Amino acid sequence: MDFSPSPSVVVTETPGALKHLVKQQTSTPLSLFSQVNLASRSPAIQASEVIPRGQGFGTIHGNVINNDQVDLIIPGNLELQWTVESQLYQPEGVTSGDQGYYGTHVFPVGGTDIDFSMIALDKVSGARRWVVRPGQIGQGGTPMVLNDMQNAGKVIYSGGLRGVFAVTEKGEVRWCTNTGFGIDTPATSDFDTHIKKRLWGINYHQPTDSVIAVYGDGTVLAFARETGELRAQYRVEGDPSVDNTGLNLPEPILEGAEKAIRKQFVPEGANLPEDARIFDTIIAVALGGDMVVSNYYATDPDSDRIWVAATLPDAADGIEDGVARFGALHALTLTREGDQFSFETECAVPFEGGSASTPAVLPGGDRIYTSDKDGNALAFDQRCELVWSVNVGDQILGSLAVSPYDNYVYASTGSGVFQIVDHGNSAELGWSANLDGVFYGGAALLPVAQLVSSALAEAGLSVPVQLQASNIEISTVAENALVLIAGLGFQMDPQRSEVFAPLVMSVTMIDRMTGEVINSTPAREESIAVIGIDNDGSVVIGNSPLRRGAVVGVTEILGNGLLGEALADLLPPLTGGVTKYAPSSRFDLAARDAVCYAVRKVLAWEVGRDSAGYTWLDSPEASSYQALTGQAVEMLGLARAVGEISSDTYAGVSYLISDARESALTGDFRAAHSVLREACQQLD
Repeated sequence: MDFSPSPSVVVTETPGALKHLVKQQTSTPLSLFSQVNLASRSPAIQASEVIPRGQGFGTIHGNVINNDQVDLIIPGNLELQWTVESQLYQPEGVTSGDQGYYGTHVFPVGGTDIDFSMIALDKVSGARRWVVRPGQIGQGGTPMVLNDMQNAGKVIYSGGLRGVFAVTEKGEVRWCTNTGFGIDTPATSDFDTHIKKRLWGINYHQPTDSVIAVYGDGTVLAFARETGELRAQYRVEGDPSVDNTGLNLPEPILEGAEKAIRKQFVPEGANLPEDARIFDTIIAVALGGDMVVSNYYATDPDSDRIWVAATLPDAADGIEDGVARFGALHALTLTREGDQFSFETECAVPFEGGSASTPAVLPGGDRIYTSDKDGNALAFDQRCELVWSVNVGDQILGSLAVSPYDNYVYASTGSGVFQIVDHGNSAELGWSANLDGVFYGGAALLPVAQLVSSALAEAGLSVPVQLQASNIEISTVAENALVLIAGLGFQMDPQRSEVFAPLVMSVTMIDRMTGEVINSTPAREESIAVIGIDNDGSVVIGNSPLRRGAVVGVTEILGNGLLGEALADLLPPLTGGVTKYAPSSRFDLAARDAVCYAVRKVLAWEVGRDSAGYTWLDSPEASSYQALTGQAVEMLGLARAVGEISSDTYAGVSYLISDARESALTGDFRAAHSVLREACQQLD
């Protein structure tokens, strides 16, 4: 453990000549979206003392079942609070504990400040609290945060190909287990092994109290959560998928992108092979090419199932040529007999093409959602049988976001975000997000389009530049909104919607009722990670420029000429690290949203509790209610501190929230609903 401070600079503003094109509002409306039915319920999660629930992201996709959903509202007025650790490439993002944010990075370099396996950042300042040294081959997956049953805190689990470890938020090592792999290989000296056998993060298997590690080559390991003892080892039977992810771009553009990425993220003296193609490799992995497993995985705490999207063996497609053309959703089981643990494949369902989609599980395990490379959102049951398929038009990025109530699933692609309504045995598309409302357009964009078109033509890419708004990130589901990153830019490869070049970006909230924009704030950097949410509703994102690497790479080609300098002035430089977007004003409206959504939780329970079969305290609604009222109290305090509400309003609403909690605990939900509705009306 190293508790030395970071030498890197903390940035607290968003540079860029085009950030004024992001539409921002000072006052945001209360969404009309509301829960109608009781939420799908995971009895194991509700009963677990180990699994955090209801608030910030404890794994890369929020929780062990990967539904990218939090029981919080996203405040309508977010602003960039800080960007830190600019040399870290963060393709998966960070997770939240009580005291800090936790992440890794892709390029640990021996003998430098970034030679570490995991980093802890202070929540308020972004300052480095500690790092785990040294870096290791195959690292990069987002750490997992679980409750610490010994000290009423949190424990963080992470690692790489060589070892897996557990540390407390104070930086105390609980255990560190050698896997037996990659022992003699320095971190990035074998770039192919480093990437293709990388750890896709840690997850938790509730039935056996084990932490699970899945690697890019299909290796699966299970460790005892408390001691780190290696319990079982397995390999998903699959071969690397077809790498058809190459871009239809001139070689100078690809070379410029490679140079720009290396300049920012690979320090001088790094032991990286000369033939390593970072830009191409990241694209291939992000889109599921040349890997057995190319994304995170899910565990179902209500069964022994571990859901992994991977490939099948080469021979399964009928052509033995060294690559797999069939992907599959694999259901693994981890069982215990006495002191012995073993993995088995319970079932696997094939689909054509590899998958870069993380499986997401509906609470309770009745539905498992993933996607294929052809833009099909897929729903399976626990027997691995396909229930329905819906095509959204483009390859789905990363994972499907799953609401635990009212049968909504959200798919993010390179062209937009789509609501899917799950009717049980079938599904249909609902709304698509209206991203035209994110940016200003019109005549102001013509000089920008002309400059970019001229620069691209000089660099060897002659395409018409028509600026458009597009989605560039997986969406996260909150109570009142979806959160995504939108970009204003152009297509660099007209055949592939995901090869989009953003010139300006925004963190954008989309109304869950209509798909319309609630509000946006200028974003510092592109990300191919998830959009993490902290306990107060702040958005915390790992910076991992890829598409922007190609745009900035054009300036590397053009050099110091007039066009190169003009384009460089237009674009902010690449950065890595972590950026936090926190509420900065109108805390009163954030408190209003949290209180009003807490009202809707009580109403849903009041209407549906007779058919529930469990108590209020065992319900997902109670977990959500607790998270929302806690968030409301915090936002009320901030609103009073900056003069947005009076001390009398603060005291009155706080009393009503406390009174409603007491009524709910005594089972008087009608009174809780009535009192809390009054608090909502006072703030609206």
